[in-house]
Amino acid sequence: MIERSRDVPDGSTIECDVCVVGAGPAGITLALALERAGRSVLLLEAGQMNRAGPAQALYAGQVTDPSRHLPLDQARYRQLGGTSALWGGRCIPYDAIDFEARPWVPHSGWPFGREALEPYYAEAHGWLECGAFDYRSASVLGASAGPMVPGWADGAIDTGSLERWSPPTHFGKAHRKALQASRTVRVLMEAVAVDLRTDEAGGQITAIDVKRSGASGGHGGSGFVVRPREVVLAGGGLETTRLLMTSRQGERRGIGGASGWLGRGYMSHVHGVIATLKFHTTQPVVSGYEQDADGVFVRRRLCVSERTQRELGLLNTYMLLDRPLIDDPSHGSAVLSAAFLAKKLFQRQRDDQLGSGKYAIYWQHLRNVLAGSPQVASFLPRFARRRFLQKRRLPSLTVDSRSNTFHLYFQAEQVPDRGTGVSLLDERDALGQQRLRLDFKVQAQDLDAVWRTHELLAAELRAQRVGELVFDAAAREQLTDLKAVLGHHIGTTRMAADPAHGVVDAHCRVHGLRNLHVASASVLPTSSHANPTLTVVALALRLARRLHPSVSTAPPASIIAGELHEP
Repeated sequence: MIERSRDVPDGSTIECDVCVVGAGPAGITLALALERAGRSVLLLEAGQMNRAGPAQALYAGQVTDPSRHLPLDQARYRQLGGTSALWGGRCIPYDAIDFEARPWVPHSGWPFGREALEPYYAEAHGWLECGAFDYRSASVLGASAGPMVPGWADGAIDTGSLERWSPPTHFGKAHRKALQASRTVRVLMEAVAVDLRTDEAGGQITAIDVKRSGASGGHGGSGFVVRPREVVLAGGGLETTRLLMTSRQGERRGIGGASGWLGRGYMSHVHGVIATLKFHTTQPVVSGYEQDADGVFVRRRLCVSERTQRELGLLNTYMLLDRPLIDDPSHGSAVLSAAFLAKKLFQRQRDDQLGSGKYAIYWQHLRNVLAGSPQVASFLPRFARRRFLQKRRLPSLTVDSRSNTFHLYFQAEQVPDRGTGVSLLDERDALGQQRLRLDFKVQAQDLDAVWRTHELLAAELRAQRVGELVFDAAAREQLTDLKAVLGHHIGTTRMAADPAHGVVDAHCRVHGLRNLHVASASVLPTSSHANPTLTVVALALRLARRLHPSVSTAPPASIIAGELHEP
């Protein structure tokens, strides 16, 4: 059932088998999986059914370098379904090498290998509606699809891997009916967990203090108490950490902080474009989206092989053959200029982002559109239908390049560094909780690995005589200004077998506490090159099995039956 926290009497106590804090992809997955085992689950969601409401302001905090990282109240969202309401849908699993202890990557190594997560990755695909657990283009698309780059031989750079795309699945919409109809899962909206209480020995959670995010009149609001047998924190990579840091374990401030890693080791991914790739072949190069046999959108990528990563000490990186930025009219594309003008019209992009020459930019875009109006007339209606009117939507706008020249987009791993992370401010939010301060840094090793990966690709292109990589004139300057990928909050409750080296153990249980678990990207010890959502859902399913060994981790019947949901 789904209820509002305002309907719970002040000062009352709720008992349950499992309390899950946060109704995003991990929290909803856990709750519905545990429902099948007959466990009574209380699912706390700070936001409202279809919007965040007052709860969104609770995310606000400080970022030490706003030029590199978005404000803390952006790229994450509070409502039923959490940040899946904003999610684009990209699904990529971690590679086997990402789980290994790599001598060139400080603090690397998971307590288990990828094989332990494989069955849960396969199940997570069902929950995320992204097709079969297969990321090789040869088996997914078949031999008839041909190579990504004619004349290319895979070796140090692999062109045979794919990324997959969810419709994207909005977990609040996809599972609302199931949650509403459930007799053992109780969802409370506008309910914010503000304090975890332990027993005197600090060995288990005995109670959770909850306040109402919509409460008015008085600092801190009003609320009630939850007394669970098990607790799972699934509030995202930052909010989960804040709750641990503001709570107490016995006399010690900060639950799970004994190792010194709580709030430390923050990672995202760095991304951008510093070069253009020109292929010599006159045959088409595959750069856009394709669909597998089930209609799932997939896209081919260039990746550094695991063998080469080991030989050269590189970080994991993937690259896409991409279109120019649509804001820059020098691309000369009628389609891209039409997309830019449509974005200005319908999304109301702020003019100050374009500077004082915005009207000249508009005119240049309009000239592009007029010069290629037949192309626009044939392309845009088809794109709009596939992008906005289909339930399984086209992930983004791509255009073919007749000259086989592409911008080379990259997304790269960051190394975990104990000197980066979050801390608590004296400033408090409307519920009396200390706000977060994020110190985000791009390490010299991150930058060096990105540059050397591009040099490696350039060398491969020359050696195989299939193309050339042309660095932007300001490539080095662009590199030093790399920014975090929005919404990837990783590493602040890192997983480690040894309590001295992390916050949670191999089963995502907080070291030293019998009944406290974490289900968020904050547990990932390393960031890989991959977007974290798929791995977080897989870990949530693994945790569900840990909490109840007989639980089924298969996706709900509605998804198995192929019932897609509105994005």
